[in-house]
Amino acid sequence: MKRMLSAFLLVLLPATLLAGPPPARTDVVPAIPGTAPVQPSPPQTVPQPQAQAEAPQPVQPKGIRIKKQQAKKPVRKEGLSDRQIVEHRVKQSVQRPVNAMSVESKTIYSYVPDAIYMIYAALNHVVDIQLQPGERLTGKIVAGDTFRWEVGTVEDGSGSNVTTHVLIKPKQAGIETNFLIVTDRHSYRLYAQSNDDFFIPTVGWSYSDEEMTTKSAQIRKEQQRLDGMVAAPAIIAANLNFKYKIKADRKYPWVPLRAFDDGSKTYIQMSPEMKSSEAPVLFIKDGKKLNLVNYRIKGDYFIVDRLFEEGELRSGKKDRVRIIRQTPWFSSGNNYPESGKGGR
Repeated sequence: MKRMLSAFLLVLLPATLLAGPPPARTDVVPAIPGTAPVQPSPPQTVPQPQAQAEAPQPVQPKGIRIKKQQAKKPVRKEGLSDRQIVEHRVKQSVQRPVNAMSVESKTIYSYVPDAIYMIYAALNHVVDIQLQPGERLTGKIVAGDTFRWEVGTVEDGSGSNVTTHVLIKPKQAGIETNFLIVTDRHSYRLYAQSNDDFFIPTVGWSYSDEEMTTKSAQIRKEQQRLDGMVAAPAIIAANLNFKYKIKADRKYPWVPLRAFDDGSKTYIQMSPEMKSSEAPVLFIKDGKKLNLVNYRIKGDYFIVDRLFEEGELRSGKKDRVRIIRQTPWFSSGNNYPESGKGGR
């Protein structure tokens, strides 16, 4: 019975138990040789000096459009609008009666191209605007307000002395407008205001630049007629008065060398350099006004058939030389001492 039970248990036990215990695990460490093999070290490289790094250039991506930068608008001073700027410029170009000359009831503006001339009108009154003698209108007069302002023209004189009068009349007070008058010589820009009881009766212009040009042309013509007459005028040395001052703003080629008179005529000796420049025009000062004076040229001399206290030689708008007569050495104008009986 015992043998049968043992055989039965042998069948049931796993084969692993029958094989016996597993062999003990031993870790074998390989022997280390007396001299370990030397591993070759990586080659060392000497660092080379690096070149200065260049700034990276911007690379424009392909297929992308870059918008053009618009120019910046100029910075305008705070508080100044386009309207204020234009109004300031217009104000600077306006000529007013306070700065104009006058003869009787006529207000005389100094003509300047592109200037604006102030006109004051009144209800039930006409303003007479007189153009330069011989000047003709080239078209209709242009007005900003043609409904409340009346404009007409009349002429007086004949031939080359015809004077055109432009008549302006407002239909009510407290209105304003502007006018443009174009002629064969000039263009006039007017700014008109109407009042209840104040107006300018007559308006005209002076043309100083044109008068100087005309006078200069006459002088040149006379100089051509007297071409070859280079001798100085015949004068008596004993009767000469050299008490004249010559004051020039700067050194012009036509500054006179001297000025003198013989008691009835004035002689102005011009510099020889004047022949290479434009001849100036002589004005005589009467009170506060400068008037053109008749004179003739003989050689290097301007000869005036009168005496004057102060005169001006002018060329252009700003170039001028003043000639001032001082008190002569004798007591009265024409009482010259006889030769040998008096003197300085």
